[in-house]
Amino acid sequence: MVNVDIGIHKHILLSEMGSSNRNITVTMAPSTDANVVVSARTYQTELMEQAKSENLVICLPTGSGKTYIAVILIKEMSHAIRESLKNGGKRTVFLVKTVQLVTQQSEYILTHTDLTVGKYYGELAVDLWNKEKWEYELENHQVLVFTAQVFLDLIDHANFSLKQVNLIIFDECHHASGDDRYAALMNKHYDNCPDPPRVLGLTASISSRKIKPDKLLDNAKELEKTFRARIEIGSSRNEIIKHGTSVQVETILCSSYRDEIMKNNESLTIPFEILNFMCSSIEGYLSTNNTTYRKLERDLTDTMLTTDYRGNNIAAYNKQSADYTAFSQSQSITIPQLKSYLKNVIEVGHELGLYGLLLFAKILRNRLKSSLVRLSMADSSAREIFDDMFQRLECLVEDILRNLWRLNRHNLEILFSPKVRKLFNRILKQQNENNKRSRCIVFVERVYTATMLSQILSNLASSQEPTWDTPLKIKHVTGIKALFYDKPMTAKYQRQTIEEFRSQNLNVLIATAVIEEGLDIPDCDLVIRFNKPNNFSSYMQSKGRARAKQNASYVLFMDESNADEYARDKNEYSDYEEIEKMIQQGFSLDESDDDLADDLSRIPPYCPSNGVIIDATRAAQLIMQYCGVLGNGQVYPPRFLFHGCCSPYTCILSMPANCPIRDDIKCESSKKKLAKYKCCLEMVKKLHEHGEFDDHCLPNRNRTLLKIKIPIENRIFDLADELFETKSESSFETFSKQIAKFPLQKDPVSTCWHLYQIDNQLGFVVPSELKKLPRFSLYENNKTTTIEIVHLKSIGYRQYQSELEDFCKYLFEYVFDDMNTNTNLKFDIDNSTFKLLPCLLTESGDIDCNRMAIICNRRNKQVQSHAELVDDELYYPSHLQDKRFCMNVSDPSLLKRASDSWDQKKSSENIKTYADYFENKYPNILVRRDEFLATMKGVKKARINYLNEISTNNRKENKNDSESSEPIYYPIEVLRYAPLNQVDFELIYKLPSILVRISQLYRIERLRKLFADKIQYYSLCDADQMPLVTFNDYLRTNTNLSLLPLVPLSYSSSSSYQSLLQPSPDILFQAITRRSASENTDMENLEILGDCFLKLTVSMCLYHRYPEASAGALTVEKAKQISNKNLYRIAVKKQLKSYLNVMKINFRGKDANWIPPGYVINETPQLTTDGESVDLKGYSTQYVKRKAFADMIEAFIGVFLISTDYTITMQFMKWLSIDVIPLDKNNHLMEVPSILCSYSANDEIRPIVDKFYKEQAFDDIEKIINYNFRNKAYLVAAFTHPSSFANRLTNCYERLEFLGDAVLDFLVTRHIFITDTKITPGRVTDIRQDLSNNGRLAYILVAYRLHTKILHNSPDLFGKIQMYAGDNEVFPKDSSSEIILNKDIDQWADSTAPKALADVFEALVGAVFLDSEKCLKTVWNVIEPLLRQYIDRSIANPNSNPIREFFEKGGKVISESTETDTEKDTIKSICIVQTANGRRIDGSGTSKKMAKYDACRKAIKLLMEYNVIDD
Repeated sequence: MVNVDIGIHKHILLSEMGSSNRNITVTMAPSTDANVVVSARTYQTELMEQAKSENLVICLPTGSGKTYIAVILIKEMSHAIRESLKNGGKRTVFLVKTVQLVTQQSEYILTHTDLTVGKYYGELAVDLWNKEKWEYELENHQVLVFTAQVFLDLIDHANFSLKQVNLIIFDECHHASGDDRYAALMNKHYDNCPDPPRVLGLTASISSRKIKPDKLLDNAKELEKTFRARIEIGSSRNEIIKHGTSVQVETILCSSYRDEIMKNNESLTIPFEILNFMCSSIEGYLSTNNTTYRKLERDLTDTMLTTDYRGNNIAAYNKQSADYTAFSQSQSITIPQLKSYLKNVIEVGHELGLYGLLLFAKILRNRLKSSLVRLSMADSSAREIFDDMFQRLECLVEDILRNLWRLNRHNLEILFSPKVRKLFNRILKQQNENNKRSRCIVFVERVYTATMLSQILSNLASSQEPTWDTPLKIKHVTGIKALFYDKPMTAKYQRQTIEEFRSQNLNVLIATAVIEEGLDIPDCDLVIRFNKPNNFSSYMQSKGRARAKQNASYVLFMDESNADEYARDKNEYSDYEEIEKMIQQGFSLDESDDDLADDLSRIPPYCPSNGVIIDATRAAQLIMQYCGVLGNGQVYPPRFLFHGCCSPYTCILSMPANCPIRDDIKCESSKKKLAKYKCCLEMVKKLHEHGEFDDHCLPNRNRTLLKIKIPIENRIFDLADELFETKSESSFETFSKQIAKFPLQKDPVSTCWHLYQIDNQLGFVVPSELKKLPRFSLYENNKTTTIEIVHLKSIGYRQYQSELEDFCKYLFEYVFDDMNTNTNLKFDIDNSTFKLLPCLLTESGDIDCNRMAIICNRRNKQVQSHAELVDDELYYPSHLQDKRFCMNVSDPSLLKRASDSWDQKKSSENIKTYADYFENKYPNILVRRDEFLATMKGVKKARINYLNEISTNNRKENKNDSESSEPIYYPIEVLRYAPLNQVDFELIYKLPSILVRISQLYRIERLRKLFADKIQYYSLCDADQMPLVTFNDYLRTNTNLSLLPLVPLSYSSSSSYQSLLQPSPDILFQAITRRSASENTDMENLEILGDCFLKLTVSMCLYHRYPEASAGALTVEKAKQISNKNLYRIAVKKQLKSYLNVMKINFRGKDANWIPPGYVINETPQLTTDGESVDLKGYSTQYVKRKAFADMIEAFIGVFLISTDYTITMQFMKWLSIDVIPLDKNNHLMEVPSILCSYSANDEIRPIVDKFYKEQAFDDIEKIINYNFRNKAYLVAAFTHPSSFANRLTNCYERLEFLGDAVLDFLVTRHIFITDTKITPGRVTDIRQDLSNNGRLAYILVAYRLHTKILHNSPDLFGKIQMYAGDNEVFPKDSSSEIILNKDIDQWADSTAPKALADVFEALVGAVFLDSEKCLKTVWNVIEPLLRQYIDRSIANPNSNPIREFFEKGGKVISESTETDTEKDTIKSICIVQTANGRRIDGSGTSKKMAKYDACRKAIKLLMEYNVIDD
């Protein structure tokens, strides 16, 4: 025997336990659970040893340590699971029935082993995991704890195999009967496994059915057959009994409230008579409706089975289908629910008494009082009966029950049933006997009983004076399905409540059967069955919850009022006790069959390949999963119709309208359920063959990915990007500032250079002739100057080389002395990428070498005498570190001599005169004291940067800062001539700005030529024909309102197409310029225009190219093509990256980043004053996010959009390798896909469509929108929801909505720019959101009553539309569309509208677009009147995005959560936000996003009302 402290030697202990066979004693670390097994008992070791060699079902009482047997068996067999699966290792699987048990058993295994444990259940979204994710989980966990369904799905779809399992454990295995998942796993997969795992079943009750003792053996045989195992209970009976739960069973007899109390109080029968009458009234209504429904279903199925319902008889089919759908949708689920609720109220009254009846009736009244309940009813007769029932219930609660309560408020016998009073007294008794530490579980059958009983007991406990110090603390716990007014009982809440009970914060727990299995409370000493257990398993499991080792009681309530019922219950309990004893005796059984399993087994499974096996039950599950995938998370359920009143039955399965399989499946069987399963199995087969299911026969969640061959260069690019860059669109990237050498030099050794004139006196020379550059503007202090570059002639460079180079160096090293040309840069004309030399010109157009030499000779030239001073010269004092330019003042009255008294500053003993000051401050200067001082006034250097216009305010401010009116005096000895005189300064100081613009326009001209050569749809105009380049925002300065014409958006692939329209240099400069460059223009508005046109053209092309692809697939592919990643790749591929203009130009100072002509970066490291290396990257590189390159591509598209036409723009996009023209493999334009279903021939189906259009009165829609469809199928499709079964002629609206969304966005954006050319990008975004958001479009659709035309078969959508459109405050019934649209509706309040309404609006736009042959004018004429009343106000005062505005104002999110809306019986999201001043506001919505919108909207509105936000 081994005793080991696990806190010190845990791993040693575990390894010894894994290798030892018997008599193991384990000392565990302290546990809060007193029932944790601390040693392997004899029977546990015995059973474990048997389980090692054969499949076993262990049947032991609750509390006897079945789970621990499983754990030690896991460890005994763990050698196989410690190996990697890749190396032939296996895994142990532990299957349980509930999520709570997954957590409990996995924690138990972790406590007792060193193995890695994985937990898997549905709430983890495991159905979304791909094979790679499962492979990772299975490889990295040795023990796998599953809910049964998850593991069965895993095996069914061949993501895992039983041959990879060494041991499979079935917890609570008695459930394995019929179509249970345990049984399905064993029957489908176990016998087919070449190396099946060992099986261990754990149970305390053998059967989950209601059985007699003489049937126990039969049930045991079934269990043994199911698990291919033998049932064993162990030979150490005394030890098992010792360690099992020991419970005293007692019965409490009570009479019924009806028989004991109501018979003696006739007044108490009145409310029950009223409730019964109400139930009867509802039953009559439901019976009538059911007869109508069955007739409609029978007529429809007869038509589908006996006629050509898709051809000649389609009209009759459509009418019957529409009638069936309309009647189905009009049937309110509230009325049947109301009947059920009323029956529940009656049952509560009979079981709990008057007080319970009042509580429940009042709660029901409050629930029905909500206007939303009545609003959801479309059937007027349903509303009538609802109103009648509500009035009766109101009278019952307020008059009858309240009066009865008042009369009997102190009479406990009247208020509470005998059963409730005896229950309360039994709980009090246990509390008194067990010294206040008693914990009690009360099991009830129904959720509403648990809810009401917890309130009643709490009320009783609070009204009585207890005889003990600890008051009763009572809560209830049920399954996820809660009472209609209560919150759903989430798994988290269940765990919290049970933990409170476990930790004694609660002492009474009212529970349904949800916690019968798996709840382990060691100190629970009282379990009461308020309602009798449904079967033997329920009896055993609830009894086993009494785990206290002393004085534990199991109490059964029995009604003695009905002698027959009492005798039956007594016999049943006696049978259960007998069965319990029989189980302890062991079994040796034969096999038997299961009827339900036999029925299911008659349907052959679908076995496509790879070991996948799909049986009929799984097929039904897969169909529903697939419908969820089709609806993008929202399930549009299939339709099942049944034909036949007796066997055989025919089932007809119809899939939603967005399913590519539009054929109906018809199957026949002896049972309806089997016929339905056959249909599902056949549909799974068809979907799998169609590619809608993947290789493992699971709904293909990648069905939205089109099978498009990715070009090899794109794959190489992505691979290289992944290997070497690993950057995202938000990553920063460094790239070169120079596109190429300026200018391009054909012959590097040629000495023939070219002379150009900038103005009459200023010019430059370059080594090769430049393309003609357009005229451009410079902005001086008070005027705009037009610069024109004129080619004069070619020259011999060697003749002028010395003078030109000296002049260049003089300018950029002495005149512009703060350009870092002596430190960071150096002159090297041979290696410079800016190969240009400035010069001065004579009047005849020659290089003025003489004047250039005179200027160069001014370097450090000293003023010799006072007589040299003239007024048009510039000077500077040489004794100062910086050159401070000044001018001579010729005013004799201001003259002073050097010997005059010093009066400028505070004098000192050493400074008496001006001469004293200068000689004292600058000892190297000798001042002649008898000479006049020079009288000067300060002059600021002329500014270098003339690129942008400077406001008048800035100019005045600069002038005031730079000039002083007071004269300044200097000795002649300190004065030097400035580098230039005044005239030359005005001329030459514009030179850097001119050179910047020349180099930029040179690059723009190369870009213009590149685009023209590649597109070949227009001839490049000469620069002389181009307008003046102002470097201003083209959209603001251009008043041509004919931009973006409303014409048909057709394709042209003709190479003969030629146009005079082409982009100008000005707009191309705007397209490459970021805001960070600090120009008067930037790309943002062009980018917005390009973005919306890119989305439109890509959407159009995809719609044409993939006629059978779903809207989801098209959306995914569009997202790829318009993604920033793809646009960045295009910028790289087309070598456009280096054109991007990002950085602001700084000519001088420490931030200088401009290299003058003839200069290169000095490779010798330069040091700062702190001894660190100077960063010179700014001279050669730019730094920007990758997204900027994508923005530039979109801006280029915007350039072509507003300066050419749609055809040229699409050809430009085609050159960019964006798929915007749908050409087939033969380079022919593809046809517009038919909107009709694929099996329909156009000529044959068109008359039927027209007939259907008339039957649905769709001409009303045409009247409202003032447009008549040539092809009515487009209109029918636009109003067909995916859930519709009425329209089997056309596709649903999803593809049209995909296209219409892009058309609407483009037209709205176009209108914004046409209306306001000075619009800012931020406002454009706000207006687009306001005019195109789903809520706004839904509001418009409902305002025109167009929602009534939508064809759908979704009760959920029906209810949502009723809730939204039926709100009389938002949509008053007597108001016209104009009045409704004129209301001041807050933008985001519309976000509660069903999305389907906005989808239909966008689909209608798409339908008009295609029907009008893509004519933008026609579409705009249709939608502009619908949007008109919002367009003007949105442009004048756009509603900005409240989330963005709120955060910009300093707000923040405090918390996000979900809660139950008790009025609507739905889950809603809650968001709490906090303003900058600390005020908190909460918002709600159907999703987190909508809740955040609502909270931020309220916050902004509140702050504006109180003027908190300062504009």
